[in-house]
Amino acid sequence: MREERIENDRIPGRLYEPGDARGVLLFGHGGGHSKDSERFVRLCRTYAEQTGLAVVCIDAVDHGERRPQGATAGVPPRWHSRSTGQMVTDWQKTAAALSSVGPAVAYVGFSMGMIFGAPTVASMATIKAAVFGVGGIPSGGSIDDPPLRAMLLDAASRLDHPQVLMLNMTQDKIFPTEGTHVFFDAIPGHEKRLMFWEGDHDSWPAEAIRHSVDFINQYTA
Repeated sequence: MREERIENDRIPGRLYEPGDARGVLLFGHGGGHSKDSERFVRLCRTYAEQTGLAVVCIDAVDHGERRPQGATAGVPPRWHSRSTGQMVTDWQKTAAALSSVGPAVAYVGFSMGMIFGAPTVASMATIKAAVFGVGGIPSGGSIDDPPLRAMLLDAASRLDHPQVLMLNMTQDKIFPTEGTHVFFDAIPGHEKRLMFWEGDHDSWPAEAIRHSVDFINQYTA
């Protein structure tokens, strides 16, 4: 497998390309991390190796190589809702730049990667399978963003083309179970699944990843 840093239209990314990739998987990292964070590098390698898809992870707005000099810790009010449009555009540009590899057929995103992933997937008709990890409607984690709920529910209502798998934790203080169910219920149709494991926001188990790999393989073959 070949790994390399890529950049398109000033959007830095990391590409994992197995031989004879049959399409592209877009991977959204969690908040406070980056495309180069060890946990997400490890996951990207797993998805590339076990699905046969080329995996690309880009630095989210204000993260990784895009983090402004002098930036302070914490999430500014309404940051997620203000950044969502840019992230959707960034993902569309990244997918277009990798079209020679194949179409974007899958999306996997955890936490913040789920928040930006829902509207991204809603905007991209080629995506057949979407995995949203530890996500839903947030109501904790110092997220002060009143418009975000309506934005996410609108995105959920437009997820009528992909198969959707949500992987969540019972003791998640950022995405409580109630908000997860509200988001899940807003997804139309019956091509959706919701799974819970016991634990907190960051303790998702290897079993959840195995389920997601099997899910992607089934619906992107």
